[in-house]
Amino acid sequence: MIEEADFRVYEVAFPGDIQGAVRIDENGFASVYINSALGPAEKREVLNHEIRHLERGDHMSHATIYEVEAD
Repeated sequence: MIEEADFRVYEVAFPGDIQGAVRIDENGFASVYINSALGPAEKREVLNHEIRHLERGDHMSHATIYEVEAD
């Protein structure tokens, strides 16, 4: 299970239809980025989606982003 202390959340203005993303730094710390243009309910949904990626270890997968998102 991912604890809140294991990542930081940032709101950013993403281009296009990108809703969220995760980045793992060189120390293994995660940053979750949420599109600032989303409404509060959408932001919660995207945050939960990105946390699931962290819990599943998708950042360590050799699958393409399309394969990961289709899972």
